[in-house]
Amino acid sequence: MKSLTSRYFIIIVLGLMLMSVLATKYWLERDYPSQPIFIELVNATDKVIPSVIIEFGNDQLQEKITNVQLRVGEKRILALNHHSGLGFNVQVNYADGEMTEICGGKSAGYRFYRETIIDTGIYTTPIR
Repeated sequence: MKSLTSRYFIIIVLGLMLMSVLATKYWLERDYPSQPIFIELVNATDKVIPSVIIEFGNDQLQEKITNVQLRVGEKRILALNHHSGLGFNVQVNYADGEMTEICGGKSAGYRFYRETIIDTGIYTTPIR
């Protein structure tokens, strides 16, 4: 009798574990309406960048994020409430008044982009 009870207990525990794994898998694979994309800003210049402005949107929403004082060699990761492949604008404002701008993130299927700021411009690299 005791081995039968422990056998049922083990079956119940294994069943609950399997249900937990399946529920977690379902939750992680859901396509959320506002699944974020991530942007890594990298300052590869030899000077502090006073501001980097990220603008993005769709037919119902327009957002603007301003990053200030991006130090030499610094990397920052931002999460945007934005769909993959719709693109975003990156505007870099230098201390001498110069400005450079790029439209990046138009690679559908990617959720992580690296924006590398160099002296001659900005390079967008889709990561994953």
